[in-house]
Amino acid sequence: MRRIVLYYACGVFAAAQLGKFAALSPLIARELHLGLAAMAALTSLLEVCGALLGGVAGHWLPRLGLRRGLSLAVLSLAAGSAAAAFAQDVTTIALARLLESLGYLIVVVAAPVLIAHAAHGQRQAAAMALWSTFVPVGMAVGAWAYANAAGGVGWRTAQALSVAGGVLLWLGLRTLPAEPESSEDDEHRHPGRTGLLLWALVASFGAYAIAEVGLLALLPSLLTQGGMSLGAAGSWTAMAALANVPASAFGAWLLRRHGARSTTIAVAMGCSLLLSGLCFLGVMRDGGAASMQAPLAVMINLCSGVFPSLVFALLPLAAGSKERLSLASGRLTQFGASGALLGPPLMGAVVEQGGWSAAGGLSLLLSVAAVPMALLAWRRLHRGQ
Repeated sequence: MRRIVLYYACGVFAAAQLGKFAALSPLIARELHLGLAAMAALTSLLEVCGALLGGVAGHWLPRLGLRRGLSLAVLSLAAGSAAAAFAQDVTTIALARLLESLGYLIVVVAAPVLIAHAAHGQRQAAAMALWSTFVPVGMAVGAWAYANAAGGVGWRTAQALSVAGGVLLWLGLRTLPAEPESSEDDEHRHPGRTGLLLWALVASFGAYAIAEVGLLALLPSLLTQGGMSLGAAGSWTAMAALANVPASAFGAWLLRRHGARSTTIAVAMGCSLLLSGLCFLGVMRDGGAASMQAPLAVMINLCSGVFPSLVFALLPLAAGSKERLSLASGRLTQFGASGALLGPPLMGAVVEQGGWSAAGGLSLLLSVAAVPMALLAWRRLHRGQ
């Protein structure tokens, strides 16, 4: 259990760097005279390495050693934050952010594999469902912690939270005993080929990520246009993100009660995507009332949040073997990060060209498109292919 908690904490720490930049952006922009476009680009840089190198990382990390890589990753996140604290221009901030992006990539590829190795049987599905919550939990923790710290000591000194967090996690990883279930042969064996099952699973996750991240990125703007205050819009956005947590707990309960290959899991994935897709039409529409759109945004995540918990739980089965799990995690990271990068600018462009209702329609289409891919993955898993 200690291993799982520590690996999960590494994921929350990595995701907190997303919330950190959201909280510190106004202060950084004011001091370094940066516009909104520049700040948006700097924020998205955390996902760049994942989008470009996720598959490569999944292939090479086992050769380095997953836990060794995770230790280096938390130090990379700490070093990037330290560099940002001394930055005097946008170039230095961008380079520091790229260093954080490299650490983030390694964490999100290595940590779920280590969690899967540390858990067994039904515990593995529940542990992977827990892992699926690391982004909303990390973003919420990061936004709260860094906003409060920066309010008292400024954005530069607030970066010390990341430095301290990275060092503490590195020390914690160093104290863990060797894992007997992960032999050197397992970690250095070639991962082999992945099949249609995995590709269908990660593609459905990528479509989900485009719609989900696009919504969360634009939700404050949508709600403030509807007359809501910025503070209230931010609170509703945080609640929407955190709604993934109880949804993931429900997904874990389904897995424990019915098993990953049960027809119930297929129905849950399909219903999760379709119900959230329909809710998009109520949230992202022209002339909507913010007082109605905000609760519906929370409902989207209560519905859609079941889907990623099931995807992560199915990932070890989709990989087919322990030595291929790292590659599978890298593929999932690549599709998820690509969706997170593409979602906000794509939805923003659609809103500018066709209005909020057009963006709602596109989100519904993405949700619907994810369903047959997810069901194809489950069907092949169910048949044992």
